[in-house]
Amino acid sequence: MQSIVSSYHLCLAHPPPPVLCQRLLCHRIPSIRLPSRRSTTSLGLFTCAAVSRESEMAAKEDGQDPRIPKIASSIRVIPDFPKPGIMFQDITTLLLDTEAFKDTIDIFVERYKGKGISVVAGVEARGFIFGPPIALAIGAKFVPMRKPKKLPGKVISEEYSLEYGTDKIEMHVGAVEPGERAIIIDELIRFHIINSGL
Repeated sequence: MQSIVSSYHLCLAHPPPPVLCQRLLCHRIPSIRLPSRRSTTSLGLFTCAAVSRESEMAAKEDGQDPRIPKIASSIRVIPDFPKPGIMFQDITTLLLDTEAFKDTIDIFVERYKGKGISVVAGVEARGFIFGPPIALAIGAKFVPMRKPKKLPGKVISEEYSLEYGTDKIEMHVGAVEPGERAIIIDELIRFHIINSGL
């Protein structure tokens, strides 16, 4: 199968190994900035190795948003799961807090609505929770990125490294058309804008 991507992840604290970014070319990567106590065990998909001034400005603005501390505090951290040394970010507690959940969606709708985004792609499984409501609110289609053998038909795939092993992600061939602009939602609710280079 054809490779999805190959690039570098730009993380807020501890950069994970290189992952996924060739077929979809990065344009910019503004991200919600959570407190540094958060472990960075996310997949970090479809990001690039340099951050633009616009991205830095967006991160600074997020840091001043009064909703961010509420969102951060609603995410439960579970030590040593799924293996010793991992600080697992459990977003199920955020989903139980209707205000924090709504604020999480609203922040990104406010940022990306009217920006020409036609694709919201979500990484299984947490990207499936946050992606669809954002896609609907900004008028974009939702593209699922799934674990192996979960999608029927032709797919493109990429293996990547985690702190506790390796995994593979797949998406449908043709789900993103040439010239489309997309947001990729990864495992830590970090969102990235990219331009399609298919």
